[in-house]
Amino acid sequence: MTAKPDDLLAQQLRALRREYLADSTQRVDELRRLYVRLSTGERTALPELRQAFHRLAGSGGSYGFPLVSTRSREGERIASRLASTETAIARPDLEALHAAVDGVAHAFAEALNALNAESLG
Repeated sequence: MTAKPDDLLAQQLRALRREYLADSTQRVDELRRLYVRLSTGERTALPELRQAFHRLAGSGGSYGFPLVSTRSREGERIASRLASTETAIARPDLEALHAAVDGVAHAFAEALNALNAESLG
């Protein structure tokens, strides 16, 4: 029995989504490294952190993971706001960025769980 074109497309899309999620640990690790640099006073990490959030906001949606995109966009907004000023980054802002990084990590975990459940069903 030959698979239908729709079934083949669904399998290919699932494979692409799984490949994207396979790299999620590295993506979250990058966010965490940049956050640590920023939290230890290395303000030059802020534009890099904003850019990392920006990339994930785009790619998350492109691969069909809207929560990854939404959480990344939240982090990008915070980083952009902080980048628009020269003042020292206050503790609440650092905590908000930390929560944004954790939110992206959680979104990736949920996406992987959903993809695994989809594969079983």
